Amino acid sequence: MNPESIMQIQMMEQEANQLNEQLQLVEQNVNEMLELKASLDEIGKKENMEILANLGKRIYIPVEIKDKNLIVEVGRGHYIKKTPEETVKVVEVQLDRLMKGKGQIMGRLEELQTEMMKMIEDIQKEQEKGGVKGGENK
Repeated sequence: MNPESIMQIQMMEQEANQLNEQLQLVEQNVNEMLELKASLDEIGKKENMEILANLGKRIYIPVEIKDKNLIVEVGRGHYIKKTPEETVKVVEVQLDRLMKGKGQIMGRLEELQTEMMKMIEDIQKEQEKGGVKGGENK
């Protein structure tokens, strides 16, 4: 068995594990963004101006909304007011980027899987040839 091939397969497995971790993070972010989008849609539609605000660690407080405009960070500590509908558009752009990233990660995972399967098949063929030749020499 070729030690170089084994080392390559191990490196590919490590990369695949890292990509799977990244994929889980991206999926978690996608889910959070979808929840945020649903909340923003609800705020935009609601006549009743009271919501439950998440304080963290699954602790909520009822809050009365005085103004539907949201304060949105646009980078480097800069904030602007946006309506819920405008904020949904920002979230949709971020979702689109996340989905493209997810697609790239999944594509690379498929490439790695194909490469690893080919290498494993080549190693098996090599072993089979070696086994036949070894048997003939006895």
